[in-house]
Amino acid sequence: MLLSAIFSFNVARADVSEFEMHKSKDEVSFVKADGSVTAQLRILRSINSVSTTKEYARYVMDRYRGWGLTPVLDLRGFSFRYVDNAPCSGLVTFFDGRSYLFFSACGDFLPEDMSKLFKQADRELRISEQLKREAHPNLYQ
Repeated sequence: MLLSAIFSFNVARADVSEFEMHKSKDEVSFVKADGSVTAQLRILRSINSVSTTKEYARYVMDRYRGWGLTPVLDLRGFSFRYVDNAPCSGLVTFFDGRSYLFFSACGDFLPEDMSKLFKQADRELRISEQLKREAHPNLYQ
């Protein structure tokens, strides 16, 4: 999966003590205590009229609200970066055949910190667990 390739650092259990975590059913967000950086992992439902991940990424970009940022599509078309005073970026990827994952980060992040926050959000939303369960369907049980 694309996300596992991007965030495949060997990192111990995430130390997110300097971040305040907010969790809902389909979203986990982290805000640093001083408000300088934020990260968010959301599960987004698919839309019937949007058939590819590239089109879905464009759909997310067009509907982004906040900070007055302008979305710019990256070269491959599956991720995009917001351009403004604050460095923000986002990644959209197909998740489980029914929905998409959207990981976004704003602020000056080190790659290791982004990886730790993604792994913590993955544990909170049980994304890897769900993918493992769906990869091995129960037959006649």
